[in-house]
Amino acid sequence: GNVFFRVFPIVSKIIERQSQKIDKLSLHRSNLLKVIENIKLGVLLVDSKNTVILTQTYISFIFGCNIEQGQSIIDGWKNYKVLTLFDKFTKENFQKIEFEHKILKFHKISIENGYIIIIEDITKEESYQAMKMNFFSNASHELKTPITSIVGYAETLLLNKDIDKKDQNKFLKYIYKNALNLNDLINNILQLAEIEHFKQSSDVLTDIDVETLLLELNINHLLNSKNIEFIKECSIKTIHFNEYHLKTILNNLLDNAFFYTKEGYIKLKCYEDDNYYVFEVKDSGIGIEKSQQDKIFERFYKIKSKGSGLGLAIVKHLVLLYNGSIELESTVGVGSLFRLK
Repeated sequence: GNVFFRVFPIVSKIIERQSQKIDKLSLHRSNLLKVIENIKLGVLLVDSKNTVILTQTYISFIFGCNIEQGQSIIDGWKNYKVLTLFDKFTKENFQKIEFEHKILKFHKISIENGYIIIIEDITKEESYQAMKMNFFSNASHELKTPITSIVGYAETLLLNKDIDKKDQNKFLKYIYKNALNLNDLINNILQLAEIEHFKQSSDVLTDIDVETLLLELNINHLLNSKNIEFIKECSIKTIHFNEYHLKTILNNLLDNAFFYTKEGYIKLKCYEDDNYYVFEVKDSGIGIEKSQQDKIFERFYKIKSKGSGLGLAIVKHLVLLYNGSIELESTVGVGSLFRLK
């Protein structure tokens, strides 16, 4: 009996410490599982027999099908495409693959009696990189055209001293015109880059008097160049917005309308509807083919060769920046209507 009473307190302390260690391990495990569950990475722990030891909901989100802990990959995933993908991965150990309109990056870590698979959805990053490369490629091409013209005409003037005054003036006009196009293109590229990196802030929003703003739009030179009636119908008195951005939106839309309208009218209408500010620019111009209507908001896309092809891309970026939407209704030979909300 005496031995038992001497040993019992020591055993009790050991049990208590072990219990505390188990509680701490359980807490660490719980915290680790929460971290794994909430990171934007697919994490899959698989043993040597392809039984899933650990998974999380993001895996199900990536592949569009569920698999439970304790199931084998073959039994758990009945989706043939997913099974084929994992079979290919275990054999080839690839790092990046396109799957169901997603681009997935795989990383495999070997552990004792199994392995960890980490899966990252890099679709947005890859799309951004492709878009950036496409942008630089298009920008280089667009910049090269006026520069080549300027260099060509300038070289002609320098090398041919006996060119008559009339031809000299003609070449100088071409140089001047291409320099203006180059300047406009660079300004539009810089403006688009600025918009993409702009973070909306209440500091740059002010109460704008809409009637005053409409009078300040850059349209007088356009009105004087063609026989076009310009109609304004606006019931919005003030708008809480960024004045520079609103002017940019309307000037680009009106420039576009005037360019594609030979005669008739252009109508600018603005009103409020269901807590939205609505701006409409309607014209009696050439209209836009159905096949082109989804493309005209892309960077550098042009129906005709004139212009930078960035005006409507700038409009779209600004509208989306303020959680708005843009709609297009157009009929060839009748005209177009751009509606911004």
